[in-house]
Amino acid sequence: MYKEKANKENNKTKLYVVMIIALYGIIAAAVIWKWGNSTLLGSLETFNNDDAKYIRSAWTLMETGVLTYENPSIPTAYIMPGLSYVLAAFFWLFGKVNGLFVFRIFQILIQCGSLYLIFLIAKKIFNEKVALIACILDAVYMVEIYVASLILMESMVKFLFLLLIYISIHAIEKNKLKLYAAAGVVWSLLCMFRPPLAAYPLIILIIWIKNKYSIKDIMKYTSLVFIIFCCIMSPWWIRNYREFNKFIPFTASSGNPFLQGTFINYDQSGGFGVEYREGDNFLEKNKNEMDMGIDRLKKYASKEPIKYFLWYTIGKTYHLWNKPFYWENSIGLILAGAVHYIVLLTAVLGIIQYYKNKHRKNIGASLLFQPLC
Repeated sequence: MYKEKANKENNKTKLYVVMIIALYGIIAAAVIWKWGNSTLLGSLETFNNDDAKYIRSAWTLMETGVLTYENPSIPTAYIMPGLSYVLAAFFWLFGKVNGLFVFRIFQILIQCGSLYLIFLIAKKIFNEKVALIACILDAVYMVEIYVASLILMESMVKFLFLLLIYISIHAIEKNKLKLYAAAGVVWSLLCMFRPPLAAYPLIILIIWIKNKYSIKDIMKYTSLVFIIFCCIMSPWWIRNYREFNKFIPFTASSGNPFLQGTFINYDQSGGFGVEYREGDNFLEKNKNEMDMGIDRLKKYASKEPIKYFLWYTIGKTYHLWNKPFYWENSIGLILAGAVHYIVLLTAVLGIIQYYKNKHRKNIGASLLFQPLC
């Protein structure tokens, strides 16, 4: 009788999840059908924003086989190739106009997959009730509906990152080689979109050490993932060396974030404060900007170490989480901000609830909260 009741509850939960995902998909599809290209952030005539530049990059890639970005006439390492190649595939299959529409539908499916992964991860860490709440919150979050229509990499990065977390949790708990291999593939693909996620294995290493994994296992899994990473990334490395005669592991771009980060509160009203050096090409400009950033830190951080310490810890964290990015122009600043803080609040409550549970034994679940451990 107990088993029958459990199966009934499980079937009911599955039905709820399917309904939530289906409703999200229908609403997102309706948004795309109604507004279409009006959700472009840039212009396909002036190419004045990232989405328009990615579209042009994919068009050029499809027609010439050359990855470009800022200047369609020269190769680039300004961006990772992930989104351009995916877009180019859709344009090659469906044409330049229809390809955009089909790509947006593809993003809806990706978003639906992310919803299901959120449910699975929350169920693993908490329970089905919490998992359903998490699924509902993400489904009704208007940003998630809007983002499916954007020609940016947010949807794919979110899906791959959630998939990586889900596989990693099981790999850590079950200690199986095939799961680490799967995680290695997903992680490597993720790096083809977002280079900063190359640091993700450091979190896994901390968990291994904390839970006293054997050196033998650590070396075995690390070697496997490293080999997979090199196999997936090597075409990009070879291409960069052939084009620029230089090893570029990820990107080499102007508008260097390192240099930008040396300005407290990103305030550049006082000028650079060091000798400004341009460059003949984006590689030289990127190197010059790195050097300028180091010069700025030597000059200013040495004089005001506390101020810079606070900026690189509390200040940058505040800027990252203070308000939603992009979405506010579409749904209104006040509404976007309110929803943004509600989502953050639920996240904080979830973390508190996790640590209040004295019976938690899920080693893999600590992956999500490792920075707080």
